[in-house]
Formats: sequence, C-alpha cells, structure tokens
Amino acid sequence: MRQGIAEKLKTVPDEPGAYMVLDDAGTIIYVGKAASLRKRLQQWFRDTDRHSPWALRMVERAADLDFIVTRSELEAFPLEHSLIKEHQPHFNIRLADDKSYPYLRLTDEKYPRLTVVRDLPPDAQVRIPGRYKQQRGLHDPKQHEVLSLREGRLFGPFPSATSMRRTMRVVQQLFGLRSCRRALTGEAQGRPCLNLHIDRCVGPCTGEVTPEEYAEICDEVALFLSGKSGEVIARLRADMERAAERLDFERAAQLRDRLQAVEKVTEGQLMVSTEEREQDALGVAVENGRAVVAILSVRRGRLLEKEQFNVAETDGRTPGEVLEEFVGRHYQEAHVPREVLLAHEIEDADEWAEVLSQMRGVKVRVHTPQRGEKRRLTELAVHNAELGLRRQAGSPEEQRALAALDQLAEALELEEPPQRMECYDVSTTQGRESTGSMVVFGGGMPEKSAYRRFRMRATEGKPDDFAMMEEMLQRRLRRAAEGDEKFLPLPDLLVVDGGKGQLGVALRALGAWEIDDVAVVSLAKREEEVFVPGRSEALEMSDYPEAQALLQRMRDEAHRFAITHHRGVREKRLTESVLEQAPGIGAARRNMLLASFGSIDAIARARVEELAAVPGMTESAARAVHEMLGEYREPGTGNREPGNDGNGGDGNGRPI
Repeated sequence: MRQGIAEKLKTVPDEPGAYMVLDDAGTIIYVGKAASLRKRLQQWFRDTDRHSPWALRMVERAADLDFIVTRSELEAFPLEHSLIKEHQPHFNIRLADDKSYPYLRLTDEKYPRLTVVRDLPPDAQVRIPGRYKQQRGLHDPKQHEVLSLREGRLFGPFPSATSMRRTMRVVQQLFGLRSCRRALTGEAQGRPCLNLHIDRCVGPCTGEVTPEEYAEICDEVALFLSGKSGEVIARLRADMERAAERLDFERAAQLRDRLQAVEKVTEGQLMVSTEEREQDALGVAVENGRAVVAILSVRRGRLLEKEQFNVAETDGRTPGEVLEEFVGRHYQEAHVPREVLLAHEIEDADEWAEVLSQMRGVKVRVHTPQRGEKRRLTELAVHNAELGLRRQAGSPEEQRALAALDQLAEALELEEPPQRMECYDVSTTQGRESTGSMVVFGGGMPEKSAYRRFRMRATEGKPDDFAMMEEMLQRRLRRAAEGDEKFLPLPDLLVVDGGKGQLGVALRALGAWEIDDVAVVSLAKREEEVFVPGRSEALEMSDYPEAQALLQRMRDEAHRFAITHHRGVREKRLTESVLEQAPGIGAARRNMLLASFGSIDAIARARVEELAAVPGMTESAARAVHEMLGEYREPGTGNREPGNDGNGGDGNGRPI
C-alpha cells in the first residue's frame, strides 16, 4: 500500500458514501459504495489476503482515493451508479445492456393508447401501502403500477425493450387498444387503419365505440399489465354472462373471444408456486472475461419473464462477485421484487437486503436458497445464463448481423434495433413479365420461408417501376388486412430498392392503410445511397459500415429473388408462345424437351441431333424446333433489356 493512501485512510470518516480509487494518472479505476467508508476502504487496502486476482491488481495500481459522504447508504447507491456510468472505471464490470428501462404509459386521452416511456417522469407519483409515504422511484408491491399526475398511468419498468414490445403486442391482440395518434372525439374519423381489419383494434375511429366502453377495455388492460390476469378473466366472464342475459349475443361473442385469448396467454405462463410470490431468480455464467446474468421473474406465483444481460470486464471475478456488482447496477433502475434469489453466495447479502428494502418501501429478502423449489429456480436461471454465454460464441456471421442491427438503429434513429425487416424489388423487361419480390430478414439473417413473390397484374405491360412497386406493396398490405398469416406481422423496417421516388411510393402505400409505425428507407444502386423520409439528401453511412452492408445484402437478395422469378415467368411465356408454335410440337413433346434440357435457352442452343434424340421426337420435329428458336440463341438474354435498370431509369439514373 502506498504511503499516500495510508495517510488518507486515517482521514476517512466512519460514515456512508461512495468512494473512488484513482491510478497514477488521476484516472478513476474503481467506484464503490459502503455503509461505512472507513471500514470498507480498510478492507480493500489492509486486509488483502482474501482478495481475488482482479482486486489485487486494482489495489496494486491504486495511487489515490477520493470519497463523497452521504446521509445514508441508500443515498450512496444512486451516487455509485451515476459515477460508474460517467467514468466507466476499468475494474468495475460493464453491462453491455446498460441503459434505462422502459415503461408503458396508458395515456389520459379520451380514447387512451399505450406509449413507450424511457425514463420515469419527474411528476410520477407511486402508490405505497400502509405507513410508507409516496416517494419517486418506489414501486407498489401489489400492482407494479406507477401513477403519473399529468400524463396517465405508467406500468413498469420492463427489464428490456424486447419484453416491453412483446407486452404491447399481446395487449393489442387481446384487448384491441388503439395505436394510432389521431385525436379521437367519439365521432367517425376517416378511414379505419389496418389494425381494425386484422382484429387488433376495436376501432374507436369508426364512432361505434363509446368512451365508456373503451374505458372498460382500458381498465382490463391496466389489470393485465399489473399482473392481475385472474381478475381480468373474472371480469370478462361476468360481462359476457350479463351480455348473454340481455340477449346481446354479438357483444357476448366478442367478450367470449377476448376471454379465451386471455386464458390462453395465462395458461402459457409457467406456474412455479401456488403462493402469491414476487421473486427474481438470478443466475450467472462466467468464462474468459465474459459473463451472462439471467433473471427469471416470478410474479403472483407465475414465471412471467426471462431476461439476460451481457457483462464485460469480468476477468478474475468469481460468479458471486459478478452477481454482487450486477445487483447494484441492475436494481438502481429496475423493479425491486419482494425476494431476490441468488444462485451464488454474495458477501454483503444482508446489506443489500437493507438497501433494496429502503428502495422498495417494504422488506426485501436477498438470499441463496440451498434446497427445494427456490433452489431449482436459481439452477434454471444458471442454465439459461450458460445457454446465453454459448450463444455469444455464435458464428461470425451472426455476430456481424447483431452489430449491423445496432448500427442500423443508430443510423436511422430508431428506438430499438429492427427485428423483422422486409425488402422489395421489381424485375421487368420493358414492362413485360413483370415480377416483384419480398425478402424477409429476422435478427439480421434471412428468413427464406417468409419470402414472397408477386406477379404484376394491374401494371403488366407498363414500363413504370413506381406503379409496379406500389401495386406490390398495396397487395402485401391488403393480404395482411385480410388476416393472411403469410403476411403477418408487419415489419419494423421496410426497405425498397431505388431512390427517393421509390421511398415516396412506399410511404404512400403505408399511408393508404394508416400505418405510421413502420420505418422506411430506400437504397439507390448507383451510389449505394440511403434515403429516409423527411431528408432531401442521402444519409451519411460511412460511420455505419455493417448497417450499410446489411441493407445492400437485403437489396441484393431481393434483386436475386425477383430475377429468378422473372426468368421463370419469361421462360414459361417463351415455352408457351414459341415452342408450341413449331410444327409437330404438342404438350407431350414440349414437356419431354423441357425435362431433357431444363430450360428454353438450353433447348435453343441444342443441335438438331440432340433434339432428335429426345424420346418421342422425330428428326423433322427437331429441325422445326431448331429453326423456330434460332432467334433465341443470342447471348446475354438477361431479365432486363438494355436501357432499363429496373428503377425507372436508363442505368445511369436518368428517367426513361
């Protein structure tokens, strides 16, 4: 221990607070908190016999100390968190997923909707039972519901944006809550959007849903988001029976369908206890300086959620040390349950229980179960963490895809990386045999089973790529409106091949169906320029190479898929309109020729002797076919004729 540190230890008070360890350059290399700064720092620098390897390295590099005294350990907790976020000390673990936790807000409009809130608003007030007064940041242990004075009810926080989005989708499917931004008054307003057609909105914009009826739905949503599925089911069943008694069978049928949907979702939740438990089970897997922490969340006796967090800079740390530091970082922003179950022992479990109890406003237990149901739950959390760590060592292609999605979200200013992306392209020969393609990427990787092809109908024979693109998108959205599962769900990001013109076409198609929550970009071939709505210039993508490569890959895949379909359509036309015109060639001989040579181009290149050798063919029939297909033996018969680059241009970006 250096002399300067030894002298400073004499001045450290026996009070709570946060402390900082600095190196020779004055850089903060570690931040911690303590109920007693003096005792904790003496443990670090005088009692070094039991230190882990990483702790010994930190102590060896330490050149100075600093500290901030607080009135309580609870006050030191957020101070430590903010210092770590600001300085990113080398010896503190780093959460790859370190960000604010989202809430869902049920707005206070006449017809409320769910919106996303990233941080707890300053005016938020929380219901705390009994002797605990209202205090910002504390959570109701029964309802898990935060009340905002001005902006409606908040629910959360959710452990990740993924779980939040999943919850929003379930709520929309079960209750039909609106997602549009219209200022609804109760009167009919314009054309209903796509969600009404696919039974994911009750349609308050039609004027057929009263504010009172919609308020009942909102109450059910609030109960569901508060974890009270049983009360939702009981309420729906009672309403259904009353509607049946009034002979309002249409209303009763609607309530029955919603009841069955809620019951199905509830049945899908694993029951881990018959008690009204509220627990988080934390497990960790550590390997080669990396770690994954998995959290299994139990609410009202049901296993509702599994989340995992990637942790870096864990070299030399034991699983218990990783868990202890993670608990402090995680629960500073996340919901604090009544019980925290840990798969590994941590040194200051009682101290953490006291801190979390103060944060929660009720007693919180933190312990490591040794047997029984709770032990099995922590073992399951460890197993999930181990699986997550294995997935981290995925193929380089998968790793690049995830990095590309993160870059894409940043470049396009999206709230979250897009999970489902669709890309569209058109292939044509001067307006003839026009085809379109829709390719789908999930998690940054192709999902070929979801690819779809389109044969142009209304625009066939018209060399107008804009009209073809709009026809394809309108048909795709119409199929979704009809409830066709092959075209559901809608994408998070829609990509079109082309420039600003194609971008405008895509926006017009989405606007026709009142869809405003799908991001749209276009990718022009000439300079690989990326265009987004609201900007006249292309995006600067030089800082996002992986994202640009992913967009290009999607565009190339859509182009390949469109060309393949186009060639098939073109070949079929050639076969029907040319091959069968040859004297002596009927359906049987045509099929034999195609089976033998594989394509019309191959038949055109074949010699008379080769054609005559096909079973069922004669020399005269072979000669007739050879002469008929003479004009198709020219090389370079691709899917587009010269002067048409498939984007409504001449190959150089000029309109034709």
